Amino acid sequence: MKRQFANLNIRYDFPVWDYRVPAIFSKTEGWIKDSFSWFSLDVHEKHISASIEPAGLAFNGLMEDEEWRIWMQNIKVISTQILGYKIGEIETGEVGHNYEWTDSLSIFEECASAIRSKDAKKLMGLYESNKKGLSEIDIIEIEKKIFRNTDNDCHDSIASGFQSRSHPMTAKFLFDQITSNTIPEFDYKPVSRKCVWALADIGTEESKGYLIELAQSEDEIVRDFALKRLDGWEKEFYRKGRMINCSLIPHRKRIKLIPYHESELFLPQSGNVISAYQTENEIVLYQAYKPSIAKFALENQKMGGPDFSYNRMTWVKPNYLWMMYRSGWAVKENQERILAIRISKAFWEEILSKAVFSSYRPEFNTSYEAWKTNLELSDVRLQWDPNHDPFGNKKERKAIQIGMRGEILIKFIEQITMIEDITPFVERQRIYVNHGQIQYLEIPHETEYKPRRNDLRIGLQ
Repeated sequence: MKRQFANLNIRYDFPVWDYRVPAIFSKTEGWIKDSFSWFSLDVHEKHISASIEPAGLAFNGLMEDEEWRIWMQNIKVISTQILGYKIGEIETGEVGHNYEWTDSLSIFEECASAIRSKDAKKLMGLYESNKKGLSEIDIIEIEKKIFRNTDNDCHDSIASGFQSRSHPMTAKFLFDQITSNTIPEFDYKPVSRKCVWALADIGTEESKGYLIELAQSEDEIVRDFALKRLDGWEKEFYRKGRMINCSLIPHRKRIKLIPYHESELFLPQSGNVISAYQTENEIVLYQAYKPSIAKFALENQKMGGPDFSYNRMTWVKPNYLWMMYRSGWAVKENQERILAIRISKAFWEEILSKAVFSSYRPEFNTSYEAWKTNLELSDVRLQWDPNHDPFGNKKERKAIQIGMRGEILIKFIEQITMIEDITPFVERQRIYVNHGQIQYLEIPHETEYKPRRNDLRIGLQ
């Protein structure tokens, strides 16, 4: 085996290290999780290690030439896909010093350039810009960079963003910023207060631990803020944790999130199960529409408009991942907008009481002819279909979907209590799925729906 070296044009000052680079590493052969190492940590065995250098991401290793060449070619291809510009070795002339990012990721270079030039106005503009095409962790990385590298009042806006986002990965960052004594303060609205509030709203044991430490601070202002948040920890619990962020919806009504890898703990693993996001009296149903229908629905808080048809069967699904499977994570034609629609549980069960299976089920019908007649007369169809994981693979558990038409569809539209566009959330989560980074994926916190009525014959198991 020979000593090998390479330097890739992944710059140290690009805000891609917390998410995009680990996504690259996870797709490469031999990666040792949570490290910059591959194959072995023993330098006398076959290994590769990487380090962040001013010129780029530097690699060295002990491998045979051909194996090294194949491995390096693979990581260049993966890096180009995930970072959105051509990755290669500058020293060999494979790439130049210019970076041609895709449109959605060009903000990385713009941010790095503004930081190098100390252009606070440009950084503020980047913070306020539309970041379509970025995951939430990408955005948090950019916000961290801007927060650390500007001295104007954008700190106030970003601190508000951290608070509304309530992402656990910002907890240590917020604590470090508060204790660094480098945050610009304003008499009318101290930034440290917002950072303490943001820690409290994260709502994890880690963030609470940081608040306990801050409650011992020598800084009287920080200490008082932390003590207030600890005193109100239980009372303010409704606003803690991750939610689909919509400033138009009060905290108590926002859809709470859960990491995907934890979600299965709350649901049976097989059988016909209604899994849904639910409150005491309401259930959330999902529909995917083309933009024109979604626009009308949001503006009027009901379905309708010139492109909406009352004559065709309209299908609703209480299971979020089934909706993602059906819509291709909001990329299929005419399914680009995902709406979360709320109705009362009482009306949901009224719909279920009128449902007829889309296919013949002898245990629920006296005869095939009777089922066929009921199906033709009914305005409500019921199907149990395989549930799916985030990649679209079938699970043993089955999910329900309900089709409506005619009078029940009109009544459904009248009974809607809220319509929310969750497409931006879906688009950002889709990036984790595309990159295979399921450890970052979040979904609405669904639990098993157990009907209050005992006269429903819908095949629940």
